[in-house]
Amino acid sequence: MDECVTPGPAPGWASRGLLTLVRAMAPHPAAVVDRRWDLLAWNEAYAALFTDPAWLLPEQRNLLWLLFRWPPSRVLMADWEGEARALLAQFQDRAAGSPGDPRIVALVGELMADPHAARWYGRPVVTAPPPPLRRFHHPVAGELRLRPVTLAVVDEPGHRLLAHVPDDPVSQEALRQLCPTAQG
Repeated sequence: MDECVTPGPAPGWASRGLLTLVRAMAPHPAAVVDRRWDLLAWNEAYAALFTDPAWLLPEQRNLLWLLFRWPPSRVLMADWEGEARALLAQFQDRAAGSPGDPRIVALVGELMADPHAARWYGRPVVTAPPPPLRRFHHPVAGELRLRPVTLAVVDEPGHRLLAHVPDDPVSQEALRQLCPTAQG
């Protein structure tokens, strides 16, 4: 799927300009998330690397949901536990600022069905910076080494652009193979 717009009712929205930017970033995986880490937009490369969020229910289009409730993430991400703990800690910090947000309450309820999330959530932790390198064990592309880049979207408060750029030529070629229709 080369379309970035979610087909069903999305938890939020992203501007046309941001959608265009995300699409143009292929073959580098890119997505837009809101302050709750709901996926608002993604490109073909993101869908090929992780899973196509269009196949998920709108309430499942969330980075935390994908980490804790979508079983393939535990195999896909080489350091699943470290990544999951760090993202959950960051989410916990953000959620504390919106205690009555119904979307956050629903998401936390869903996450508590996972034993790891239930054990880690609510415990005080020091939020670590994101890893400088993310390693993936992709079933089609093999081993990938990607550098995560997160940018705050100034014109759309609360939105973040997430991108993964290859760390080496092998990973660059693997991304091209995953996303052959991309221009990059």
